[in-house]
Amino acid sequence: MNTLAILSSPLQWGILILVCLLVFGAKRLPDIARALGRSLGEFGKARREFEDALNNSAAGEKKAEDAPEEKKDDESKPAA
Repeated sequence: MNTLAILSSPLQWGILILVCLLVFGAKRLPDIARALGRSLGEFGKARREFEDALNNSAAGEKKAEDAPEEKKDDESKPAA
């Protein structure tokens, strides 16, 4: 369930903004919003890096399964 779907009317958004202003104050809200934006950006970056690592790992495992004979050929050659 999408949590923002609960806030469907403009009145509910207005109440939420008013409560945030009362709790945090007008001077701190831009700092909080900026920090939240940075945090979400870092989270997205970490998620993409994790997905890339998983994809690269899966591709590496597939290559290792496809070419076991090449490894055996390398081991059978005498060392120079």
